[in-house]
Amino acid sequence: MNKLPRRMTDRRRTGAIAALATAALMTLAACGDDGGDAASDEPRLINDGELVIAMSGEFQPFSYFEDNELTGFDYDIGVAIAEEMGLEPKTETGAFDTLIQGVKSQRYDVLIASMTPTEERDRAVDFTDSYYTSGATMFVAQDSDCEDPREMDSPKVGVASGTTYQTFLEDEGLAGEVVTFTSDVTALQDVDAGRLDGAMTDRLVGLYQIDRAERDLRACGDPLYSEEPAFAVDEGNTALVDELNDALAAIKDDGTYAEISEKWFGQDIS
Repeated sequence: MNKLPRRMTDRRRTGAIAALATAALMTLAACGDDGGDAASDEPRLINDGELVIAMSGEFQPFSYFEDNELTGFDYDIGVAIAEEMGLEPKTETGAFDTLIQGVKSQRYDVLIASMTPTEERDRAVDFTDSYYTSGATMFVAQDSDCEDPREMDSPKVGVASGTTYQTFLEDEGLAGEVVTFTSDVTALQDVDAGRLDGAMTDRLVGLYQIDRAERDLRACGDPLYSEEPAFAVDEGNTALVDELNDALAAIKDDGTYAEISEKWFGQDIS
């Protein structure tokens, strides 16, 4: 057998190795593109066919327990969203100030928990479109002389821990003392009992307590700022954000949202 010159043999060997390497890289690149597209098109869910939804369970009438059963506006909206997406709803509850960590540690797929987007929260999770509009309101005893929360004299004010209400009161210096609770409803109860000068919460929550729980309270002045709560998912789960937005639009279009809203508030709060 005729032998090739050594330099030619080395050159061919080098060329063959280079060709194989190029082919391998092209194969990997192609696989990477397909995998990336597939991942970006599919929402990340904890369990296939299921949507794990979390809320506090302490924010009547949005989420609360009645006869040991979770119910409320957020609960009904969560069930409707899951059904629209063709998923089985599974609801969980946790203290409000732990919910973001829960979704980040993949205990929950989505928070439907009346959570208002803020810059700090937006660094930790991704938000959908807003799903209702309300306002942060100070509630006081019926016989209080309060007409404007900004003119109260160093009041003792209750709020739920980890909420925008707590941050607002502290940043604005509107309270002489801020007392935190796990539940807005508990704060309102303490105002009714005379242990607090006021409680700051969602306008709809306070009005519900006055109307349904017959609390001897009233709103002091206009809302201090407006709120547009949204659903929250783990950061980067953009496909799930898109599907949740589509489902929210769909239940608004077909009247499901309005029916749920009328059930809890007697009006469409979208």
